[in-house]
Amino acid sequence: MNLVRPRSCIVALIAAITAGCSEPQPELILEQTEIARLTTGDSHAYDVVIGESQFVNGFVDQESVNVVVRIVGPDGEDISEFDWTYRGPEDIRFETVAAGVHQIIVTPFEDETGEYSIGPLWQEPIATTPEGKVDQMMSWYSDGTPGGVVAVTRGGEIVFSKIYGLANIEYGIPNTASTPWHMASVSKQFTAMAVVMLHQRGLLDIDDDVRQHLPELPDFGRTITLRHLLNHTSGLRDHWTLWTMSGGRMDDVIRQEDIYRLVLRQRDLNFEPGSEYLYSNSGYMLLSEVVSTVTAQPFGEWMKENVFEPLEMHSTQIYDDHMRIVPGRAYSYAETEGGLSKSVLSYANSGATSLFTTAEDLAKWLTNFRTGQIGGANAIEMLQVKGVLNDGEELDYALGISVSEQNGLRRLSHSGGDAGYRTWLAYYPEIDAGVIVLGNKADFGAGGVGIDTADIFFAEHMAFEADAEEADDVEEPILATWQPSTSELSDYTGRYYSHELETFYNVDLDGNSLTIGHLRHGVNQLSPQEDSVFSSDRWFIGSVKFERDEDEIIQKMSMSNGRVRNLVFERVR
Repeated sequence: MNLVRPRSCIVALIAAITAGCSEPQPELILEQTEIARLTTGDSHAYDVVIGESQFVNGFVDQESVNVVVRIVGPDGEDISEFDWTYRGPEDIRFETVAAGVHQIIVTPFEDETGEYSIGPLWQEPIATTPEGKVDQMMSWYSDGTPGGVVAVTRGGEIVFSKIYGLANIEYGIPNTASTPWHMASVSKQFTAMAVVMLHQRGLLDIDDDVRQHLPELPDFGRTITLRHLLNHTSGLRDHWTLWTMSGGRMDDVIRQEDIYRLVLRQRDLNFEPGSEYLYSNSGYMLLSEVVSTVTAQPFGEWMKENVFEPLEMHSTQIYDDHMRIVPGRAYSYAETEGGLSKSVLSYANSGATSLFTTAEDLAKWLTNFRTGQIGGANAIEMLQVKGVLNDGEELDYALGISVSEQNGLRRLSHSGGDAGYRTWLAYYPEIDAGVIVLGNKADFGAGGVGIDTADIFFAEHMAFEADAEEADDVEEPILATWQPSTSELSDYTGRYYSHELETFYNVDLDGNSLTIGHLRHGVNQLSPQEDSVFSSDRWFIGSVKFERDEDEIIQKMSMSNGRVRNLVFERVR
């Protein structure tokens, strides 16, 4: 493993020119991947020599730490900053003005610690055409790799469409504009449209208590409305996190009934409905169940008859059967230590995900934001009504879409990511234009490509000024000040059971360290943080807090992570 090199050693490298090729290839400016570890207070700086008017392309992979990457020009002025994703690969793309030494500065987000890798980085002259600029952004995806589709619509027509890479590596099948893609969370706006249309028809009201339509749901003592589900303000724990905590793997076959049962077994919420925004896939899965209940039709069948067929989206479906054949579909891939591999997705569920569609059909969907062919103008307006919390705070999230501005243009957008699929869809109502980005490789930054594509094609309608952003309130990280002895750690060992997940975790000692293990997930280390609180680097475990009874004997532990809070496990031995 290469550690960070001294800044004086990181310099521009040689130009890579293919033998016998008349056109120069991009020039390598940062060697093969550098791997480094950030600790509290760290900041790593890389010096690279870059020419004038160059497009620079590369990536940083956030192995076990969320990082912020800042680019500083030769004059000391900031050029760009990148912080798109929480974990995993993140594109680094920027353009230079002056030639000289540029700094690439990597810092941890919120003082986190962990490993990341950066590079390689390449430079080439900035393209002069919109198509060339998109090609530069997509230069990682060639004829022999997975890739994607980038399309732009204006006035209901596709005015630009470029295809990259393969839909199926095993058989060498290329992506096309007609390739069906798994859309992941972009599916949510379609589910929201179904609920709005049923609201218009008087079959439900979006302010109904969800238990009015699904009475088998637990009574949490607080009303959860359909609007709460639509806005991600319900407080319901996320079913993907619950699935993994219960021992499920994301490459298992995951059926609607499986995740529905998980939600039915929950006995508490993350928070009071309406008091916070916290993304929850559970809410949209339940909405698809509501649609099926009030229409007495399977969700996919109702969507086909009422949404897809009227819009002539003939290549679109709700993929709620993992055994169903989809001719020509794009498959899902990811880079692993051993190279490119399949990233298996076997979903058989709906509402939050599992829409299959094509770039051509998505163009028709975007047109409906202007025409209101289905739902009418009122439905389109309802989709754009932002959520409001109990204290009056307005959210950017509306009904299945985010409503924001991009350089002065109003934007309706949503991203998606399941397994190796990466998607992004946006509509700009003021200019009746849209951007469609679809990819089938896990390190593909669909959102970044989509936003930059809009900047390229809609520049004449934009005001490129730095938007003033309010600083978010962030929790201070818990620093590890508690160092329990081996004897103290032994108090926490035992077997713990969750009635809500119907699963066991074993807490054991391994030398001087505490571990937590599950039959399907193996054994992982627990790191002490503060009295009776430990952390794990497994995302679905997160923070583990142990509780003692009046005799100071540990009886329970609770897990909290990004989308599940305080899920209780009782000690059974």
